[in-house]
Amino acid sequence: MAEKEKYWTIISAGQSNMDGRVPIAELPAGISLPLAHCHYCSNLTPGHDQGVFQSSLRPADLSSDRWGFDLVTYNLLLRQTPLTDVYVIKCAEGGTSIDPSGDGDDHWTTDMAALSSPRHSLLRQFTHMIQQCQQVMANQLAIKAMLWHQGEADRGSYSATAAAHYEENLAAVFARCREVVGNPALPIICGTVSHHSQQYDPQVEHAMIRLAQADPNIHLIDMAAGTLLDPYHFDAASAAFFGEQAFNCLIAKGIVSGQPVSVPTVTVY
Repeated sequence: MAEKEKYWTIISAGQSNMDGRVPIAELPAGISLPLAHCHYCSNLTPGHDQGVFQSSLRPADLSSDRWGFDLVTYNLLLRQTPLTDVYVIKCAEGGTSIDPSGDGDDHWTTDMAALSSPRHSLLRQFTHMIQQCQQVMANQLAIKAMLWHQGEADRGSYSATAAAHYEENLAAVFARCREVVGNPALPIICGTVSHHSQQYDPQVEHAMIRLAQADPNIHLIDMAAGTLLDPYHFDAASAAFFGEQAFNCLIAKGIVSGQPVSVPTVTVY
């Protein structure tokens, strides 16, 4: 099958701001659930370990009836590009670090031997989901990009080791994800942590910026001014803004064709 005939797919991963914390009652205008033609497999959906996609993204598929910025991106992909269907593979869990010394019981580290059990490896789970989805879809998923948001759980106030090693740890996670999808130049779109968050760490932020500046296929959206609904999580306005910026980045980098949305100018590294 020719590349253009494959199923357009995006993978998404991270901690709570990716998992989503904004109530469904605060969905932006123009988004309604279920989101038809968004074929969705996440660590919260039935049969995800077997690579089962839901035919639409439903409220029941979200974390406790809450949404994250990525939902805005999926909606725009279906509304403002020629795509008629979008496939999503997502693994997200709140309060999870990359480094095993960081916050949370589960971690994104590539160093599986450092974990007390393989059950605590989020990267292992994500890898398995991607591989199972590809198997179920006869390897016809064309994975075009990755969305990522994480970093709060590696803050130095919890673990100086985690913060000090964040750049190399994040680079290793991204390299592993690219290896799994078979694309060493897979575009990765991520965002910084809001400076209003009680878990903001400048050392973690600077590590993200250095990584994005060194890798032309990592696109980092500046969310420093992001407003919050609690001490840690983006509110509806910031989640919508982040999702729109991620969509505009997909357009600007030629990952998909379509009409960008008009949002205030923001720094993309």
